[in-house]
Amino acid sequence: MSTTIINYPHPPDSYTIETASRETIAAIQNQGFQRLLNSAWHKVPFYRRRWQAEGIDISRIRDMEDIQKLPIISKEDLEQSLRDFPPFGDYQGDYPCYRIQASSGSTGFPKPIFHTARDWDIITNFWARRLAAQGVLQGDLVQIAFTYAPFIVGFTSTEGALKLGATIIPAGSGAVTPSERQVEIAHRWGTTVIGTTGAYALRLAEVAEEMGYDLKKDFKIKAMFHTAESLTEEMRDRIEGKWGCKSYNNYGSVETGAPAWECREQNGMHINEDGYFFEVVDPVSKQSLPDGKEGALVITSLFKEAAPVIRYMIGDIATIVNTPCKCGCTFRRIIKIAGRTDEMLKVKGITVYPTAVEGALHRLPEIGNEYRIVIDKVNDQDHIILQVETDLLGEKQKELHQKIKHSLKTQVGIQVPVEFFSPGELQKELNVDQRIKSRRILDRRKNSGG
Repeated sequence: MSTTIINYPHPPDSYTIETASRETIAAIQNQGFQRLLNSAWHKVPFYRRRWQAEGIDISRIRDMEDIQKLPIISKEDLEQSLRDFPPFGDYQGDYPCYRIQASSGSTGFPKPIFHTARDWDIITNFWARRLAAQGVLQGDLVQIAFTYAPFIVGFTSTEGALKLGATIIPAGSGAVTPSERQVEIAHRWGTTVIGTTGAYALRLAEVAEEMGYDLKKDFKIKAMFHTAESLTEEMRDRIEGKWGCKSYNNYGSVETGAPAWECREQNGMHINEDGYFFEVVDPVSKQSLPDGKEGALVITSLFKEAAPVIRYMIGDIATIVNTPCKCGCTFRRIIKIAGRTDEMLKVKGITVYPTAVEGALHRLPEIGNEYRIVIDKVNDQDHIILQVETDLLGEKQKELHQKIKHSLKTQVGIQVPVEFFSPGELQKELNVDQRIKSRRILDRRKNSGG
């Protein structure tokens, strides 16, 4: 097997593995898995003590088919490691640390994640694969509007684009470069690609229109790439409709790196299968499910030295398929992410994720881009209110209320009270210009004794 493939290259060298046979991919995964098991046992105390406690003999685990013999770990396990072995936990591993990145802290205290120089190089190679598949070329002006912070995406996307020969405009988020300045830079300097969250892409569109720009005539933007939060098809339609460019989804986290990306077909996200092994399991029984079935994602990073994840239940509910893609890439694809397990709601017995609500709302042009689901405790029962923005008043607002109720009923299967805000009110409360990730749920039950 060639060194080029084993080293997880960036384009153009990566095209060989991206179009490889399933047999070749399986061979690379098995080789990476054996290396991972050996390094985790000898260098990462977290896994050694977990496996010893369960009586696991790693010498009997020979290939990817044996991975189910290993226990699934969770975010809570990593958080417990941080408490037991402060300040960095014992999941980091005995390797020279090149840099420390951390989770956004949106669902808890930020988790520090160590990276070796090799880890970092491979993750940025994977980012280069993403961006190449999404049309980034040598000479493109790529404006990065992600936050440059302990959260990983601003840095990794930057270095991935640089590996393709693109020129970087490191604008950062609206917390560093105000949205009006972001728009001016994109207009005056001729930005051709923007990297940001889907929600902030729509915010920039609003700002540009308020400044008097014609989004499709006054800019040279050909593509936007998104990650860090869910991108529904309805949100993508809004972005592409506003900017007149392609809008691409990507999947990852600080714990995993850059595992999956959307190609030009926009029909699911290809998994970098030479570097990752993805499983879908039943959220309750933890039993593996076949391709095509919806369940909880479990991820193994085959290449990582410091802070590897091995059968890590990341908290997303998704579906994976192994059907051919027109782009020619043979990697399996995530075709649907229903939502996060920690954001799952029960509304009168119906399971609901915020992404489903968002999809229903974005079908209605009268509604702004921001919304929030508020959960409170009223008379010992959970009470849910949907908050949205609109500039409609009086009878037109009442008509919109009925449209929302109908859309939620037909698309999601629920009915909840709706509270209207004037344009910009929710944006201000949610700190749209400066946030790292969207927080669509406000849970007030703890404050009300629930």
